[in-house]
Amino acid sequence: MGCKVVLAPMAGITDGDFCKKYRGLFYIYTIGGYNLDKATYLASKRIEGRGRKEFSIPLKDFDSYIVNEINKIDFGLVSVNVRFLNIDEALPRLKIISEHADIIELNCHCRQREITELGIGQELLRNVKLLSSFLEKLYSLDKPLFLKIRLNYIETEELIKNLSLVREYFDGLHVDCFYPGKDYPDIEGLKRIRESFEDKTIIGNNSITSLERAKEMLKYSNLISVARAVLKNKIDWIYKL
Repeated sequence: MGCKVVLAPMAGITDGDFCKKYRGLFYIYTIGGYNLDKATYLASKRIEGRGRKEFSIPLKDFDSYIVNEINKIDFGLVSVNVRFLNIDEALPRLKIISEHADIIELNCHCRQREITELGIGQELLRNVKLLSSFLEKLYSLDKPLFLKIRLNYIETEELIKNLSLVREYFDGLHVDCFYPGKDYPDIEGLKRIRESFEDKTIIGNNSITSLERAKEMLKYSNLISVARAVLKNKIDWIYKL
């Protein structure tokens, strides 16, 4: 594997057309996050109502929409970031995704209040019972499954303990090394995740805007991902990695 850089999901931004602007630059192209049930769709509409970008795709149109978006990306692996409250309602859409994408990425990361009030997004990092119920059914799709997670929402020790309880179900962790009050990533937290999940693919994310920062994060991850750096066009370093 040559390229070690992943395009991270950005709500309302990373769809197939956005990915096509960066053909050949990334190893994995993550699209979404996408809402797969009524609860998350309505939540996303409320988020849009206060001015944030979202992918508020009507559920009746979702199947054809997602197949079309995935098919636009024929130049790299495609991961689809998803969120839902009702796994049974979401499952038919998840099956469609599993038939066309390379990876399903469960959003355990979103901190928008409309999502966290449902008990999902980053709240899944606390609620192992709910997370496990999701993963058991996702596992049946027989598709590589990643979790997008956030450091320092809960204590790292608790995070590792909770993820260890469901480790049999996921293949990788996409780790936002969020460090409250700092303008740099929590590398020590990433190191602890790496040491605890050596058998999993680890993607390091957060504030990677230089070759030096990328190399630092790659000490404790298999891959790194970028998001806002792409929007700011701070990606020249990727060609030197």
